[in-house]
Amino acid sequence: MTLREGARVSYAWKVASESLQLLILRYTAGLPIADLSQEISSVIAAFDVFVPLENPRPNEAHSLTITQLEAYVYVMWLLALCRLLGHAELVSAVMRWLDKNAEFNRGRDGLFEAVVEKLTGRKEPVERVLLHPAAYRPLAKATAPDAQDRPTLVKEFLDGWYKNMKDCYWHNTHTDKEGSSYFGYWAFEAALVTVLWDIDDTSYRDHLVYPKDLADWAREHRARSSPNDPSNTPAGAASSERQSYVPGGDPCPQAGWWFTVAQSDSRRYFEKGEIMPIIKGSRFGDTYWQRANEQDAPKHPGGQ
Repeated sequence: MTLREGARVSYAWKVASESLQLLILRYTAGLPIADLSQEISSVIAAFDVFVPLENPRPNEAHSLTITQLEAYVYVMWLLALCRLLGHAELVSAVMRWLDKNAEFNRGRDGLFEAVVEKLTGRKEPVERVLLHPAAYRPLAKATAPDAQDRPTLVKEFLDGWYKNMKDCYWHNTHTDKEGSSYFGYWAFEAALVTVLWDIDDTSYRDHLVYPKDLADWAREHRARSSPNDPSNTPAGAASSERQSYVPGGDPCPQAGWWFTVAQSDSRRYFEKGEIMPIIKGSRFGDTYWQRANEQDAPKHPGGQ
């Protein structure tokens, strides 16, 4: 690679990585998730410019190779943000980059392949081995078909997440005197697994590094963002029993208990045909009402 080519690659990587960091920083700053959802496509576009410039030789590892911890985290974040921000269609772009160097990226990591299968339906044979076991073993266990107590495993992953990321360049950046390189500490991959495997996050949703509002937003919008996504079906439910999502302002299609993440303590009973309200000023953007799994509460206004 010539000096000029190297400079182009370096610049393209800087633009791509900083676009991702800026998106995360905006999330950290509390910008509306609906706004962030509109930005993820530009992040993917920036990486789409970088990847062809890499032009790695056959079987040569490069900067988006998941054998490297930092690259593994970046890839998991990109997949997570595409899915959680309602743009599952962008997952194929990320996978296209990784498949360019399949020798290093595919069939090497059990957690990664489990996530990819959930996102795309494509199954790659892989042993239950991990490229980065110290950091990701608990989360991988939470995705196993025979996993017991998935919430406990995700919480274990979150508890050790920051410590186990000590080799990443962004670790400990909150102590920088200028603070210029800090963009937030978020285990987006934990939220992705939570949504894809429909895990109850009650026991860890207030964890410091868990992006709970992003997981909530994804769950509310998943029927719109990826109607054929297997994760649209709650665990143990048939595909015909998928949860209903109704926009605020529309009539209730079925009497029962409904809630929306656009407002805390929103669970309430609606009669069929009753107009479901729009929650104004919510960080989650548009209001979508979700039919509650549990319908056993007293069926009268104000009953919880």
